[in-house]
Amino acid sequence: MMRRNAVRAVLGTAGLLAVLGAGACGGGEQRQAGRVAAESSGCAALQRQIAAGRAVDVAAAEQCDQTQFAELENQRQAARAKGEKPAMQVSAICRAVDAQAAKGDAKLDFGLAFHCRQRERFADAVNATSGLGPANKVTSLCLGARARKARGEAVDAFTESFCGKEEEAAAGGSGAAPAPSSSAAPTPSARSTAPAASRSGDVVCPGSTVTLSGEAGAPAASSDRLPVGTKVKVTNLDNGRSTTVAVTSASGSCVLLNDAAFEQVREAGKFLIRHARIERVG
Repeated sequence: MMRRNAVRAVLGTAGLLAVLGAGACGGGEQRQAGRVAAESSGCAALQRQIAAGRAVDVAAAEQCDQTQFAELENQRQAARAKGEKPAMQVSAICRAVDAQAAKGDAKLDFGLAFHCRQRERFADAVNATSGLGPANKVTSLCLGARARKARGEAVDAFTESFCGKEEEAAAGGSGAAPAPSSSAAPTPSARSTAPAASRSGDVVCPGSTVTLSGEAGAPAASSDRLPVGTKVKVTNLDNGRSTTVAVTSASGSCVLLNDAAFEQVREAGKFLIRHARIERVG
């Protein structure tokens, strides 16, 4: 089950924005320098709190990640323009999150951990394609799930689903991960929890979160309980955006959207839809 710890705002979004505006009385360059310095200081404070295992304002942490990642990418692209071949990196805030996730820290906000897990996966995939790192690395979040199981602690079915795939890919060698197959069978845990057959118009997967499968192509979905050809309408209740797509393959979750479909309903920078309504429409 997806869990979210009660957030104690060590540095709330409003507080961070107030800090960012501290240099507003000077000239343009001074204001920009003030914003950068203040943001760096605010994000550093968040990183220290995460490293200490304390709850933080998730929105502020994700904003720090966005800013830091953009700067890292600017630097990487500038180096590429000079003929260099630098590796893609994750932000300092996500490095702090990943370090806690790898320990199996149960107090770490799952949404933030999953956000940074997606950053880590993307960087690993880009670097593997460029010959700058091994393919099929197990992410920090899944290393943490492995550590929790070793300690005899429970791991929820959602995490088992995607971490099981990571472990299987890593065990298969260091080459590129095989393309997802439309005939792939759902995981045992997914099969055991599958509900009765649904009909057009039914709300399916109640309470589910939705993430992306990482597959390219036209907008589509995959599912562990809806047959190929089923059409579903996925609505992101946090922003009201929706998309209607067909299920084209099997997966280990109730509904996964491929990259194109996820783009139609996502919030900028989000890799997880916490509040989704999924309806069978055909």
